[in-house]
Order: sequence, then structure tokens, then C-alpha cells
Amino acid sequence: MSVAVDAKIVCGDKLPSGFIPAALAQSTEPFQIVGKEGLNVMNDRPLVAETPAHLLDDAITTAKHLFIRNNGLAAAPEMLNPDKWTLEIAGESCAQPTTFSLEELKEKFQPHSLQLVLECAGNGRSEFNPPASGNQWTTGGVGCPQ
Repeated sequence: MSVAVDAKIVCGDKLPSGFIPAALAQSTEPFQIVGKEGLNVMNDRPLVAETPAHLLDDAITTAKHLFIRNNGLAAAPEMLNPDKWTLEIAGESCAQPTTFSLEELKEKFQPHSLQLVLECAGNGRSEFNPPASGNQWTTGGVGCPQ
């Protein structure tokens, strides 16, 4: 309420450094997602955005139009260093656990290109009867990335 009437925030000096009261954090600017265009933001924490149907007309869905689904992440994941990235294959049905670097994967395996559709499991959830909990996806949780 203090913010609404432009009064001093009680105990404001006790708030953590960088804390912004919710009332002040609101912006009149539209929410922007770097590298994305035209998506309908359904949630910003975690970030969830679906692609409007008119942007799904092409055979390939460009990265700027591909839907976003972060499970429980408050922000986008950090970029990884490709020189330090590894893939480990292990588990009950794996006789010998194996780890590959990105460079080893490129050296030991032939690349294959396939045109496949990626779809969020919640796609179409807004049409469920009885209603399902969670983000109410229409039909924009789908795409065919390159």
C-alpha cells in the first residue's frame, strides 16, 4: 500500500539488496523474450510461451517462433561451454557406463538429419473436460524445428 500512495516503505531498509516490491516491478512495456517473436506468454516464472497457429504454417518452425516450456526454471538455463559438455550413458540396462565429449560424439558418430515434430505433453490442455491443472495450452505447444 505504501507504494500505491508513494509513501515510505515500512522497514524498507531491511529488505534484501536488489529487492523490488511487486507493485514497482510491474511494467507497462510488453514482456519480451530475447530471440523470440510473436509468442503468447502463458507464464513468466517458469517461462512458458506458445506459438500462435498462424506462425505454424511453414514446414519448419524457426527458432524465433518455437514454443518455450521450462519445467520449474525461474529463468532460462545458462549457456553451456561446449568444450566441457559431456554425455553419460549409464543405468540398469547399460553393461558399461560410457561418457562422451561433444568432440567425441562428432568423431565417432555420423550425423543424421530428420524432420520431426516436437510437442509439449500439455498441448491442447485448454480443451480438456474435466479441466486439467497447469498452463492452459491451446494448440501452440508444437513445432517442427530444424
